[in-house]
Amino acid sequence: MKCFSELIKYIDNQQWRLNCSSFDSDCISNGDLIYIKEEGCNEILFAPLLYKRDSLILAEENIEFINNLIYNKVKSFNSDCKTDIGKIVNIKPITYGNRSVIYEIFNEYNNKYLLKVMKRLEIDNIEDKVIKYLTNAGYRNIPRYYCSIRYKDYYYGLITEIIEGEPAATYYINSAVRFIKKLGNYESIGNNIGISLANLHNILKECREDFCYTEVVSEKVLESWMNRIQYREKWIKNNLDNLQYQEDRNMAIEALDSIDEMLNIIRPNLKNLIGKNLMRIHGDLHLYQILVSDKNIYFTDFEGEPYKFPGNKLEKEMPERDLAALIRSIDYTAIMALQLIYGSSVKDSLDLLNNDILEWEYNSSTQILNEYIKTISEPIRENMDQLDISLSFWLLERATYETVYEIIAKTGYHTIPMNALIRMKEGKDKFFKI
Repeated sequence: MKCFSELIKYIDNQQWRLNCSSFDSDCISNGDLIYIKEEGCNEILFAPLLYKRDSLILAEENIEFINNLIYNKVKSFNSDCKTDIGKIVNIKPITYGNRSVIYEIFNEYNNKYLLKVMKRLEIDNIEDKVIKYLTNAGYRNIPRYYCSIRYKDYYYGLITEIIEGEPAATYYINSAVRFIKKLGNYESIGNNIGISLANLHNILKECREDFCYTEVVSEKVLESWMNRIQYREKWIKNNLDNLQYQEDRNMAIEALDSIDEMLNIIRPNLKNLIGKNLMRIHGDLHLYQILVSDKNIYFTDFEGEPYKFPGNKLEKEMPERDLAALIRSIDYTAIMALQLIYGSSVKDSLDLLNNDILEWEYNSSTQILNEYIKTISEPIRENMDQLDISLSFWLLERATYETVYEIIAKTGYHTIPMNALIRMKEGKDKFFKI
């Protein structure tokens, strides 16, 4: 089975044939429009293609098709776009990912928008609804929503404003580099991130729509969280042989032992979270999902975690989970800084991760956390009176997710969360308190 990036290569190389035999896919011909549905990559690939001059192109890269989509002239697609988008006259691809394609699109007045087209049929992806709600609620730290396009019941496309900026990860990598080289402090954006995230949660807490109303932690919810981690444990055990190096397999085994030990300790404490509120949060908040533009913070990509199994992205969670995800992301930036300075591998960079750098991680995370706590609304603050327990649990849960994600996506970073799990067990993570 082929993933979307491989489909792109086939199209670019003009190796595709109309019988789709190369992909073992379901081809549905509708005039010149062909839908490709393919089981693979743990999901269903969905790609509308246009047959033009003995070759196929992605349908959304055809200007006529895009305009027909926007104005509800394509069967099975539905748009809430209004005439203020105007007529699209130019399309420029920015990135092709395994889950989506990002374009710049221009209308007849040379106004520029961002078009995101999904390549996965996910009934639990509600990014378009979240961005629309936040825009209508007046939240300014996201790309402004203009309209969305759905294929049947699935989110297919989203048009927003374009934010010109750098990922927040770049700031933290540069900060870590300066710290390690003893060059002095780098300009901090932690305060802005903490305040902006608090305001995001404040607005989401007030949401009364069906996708974001508040729920409550129960025994059943706790059990589902435990099942989520135990499922990932089993998955990692079953995929040890897919790790290329024996030292990686050894680290994975040690990380699994750490998960077992920490779960046994933390499980009784989780009962203190029963009755706490669950709400819609960002759901996958790492530093590459945050853009910095003129010192303003913008949160992007509200798709949720791509490999959240056995859970789904419609589940409500605690705000602390977004905080845990940011703390974990800062850990990644420290490793990336070490790679940048020494030209070292991930494994060698982990060996260079000393107490001073871990202290930098802690201080950087604390800055975000402190501003967040100051800014959140009183109901959320009261709900976080068991912060040591909840933040510890979500750090553990997030690291298990990262381990599975990095192995599936073959990023080469799987040892970073494994190392973090071992550090948690050894008491070397100041935020993990059990």
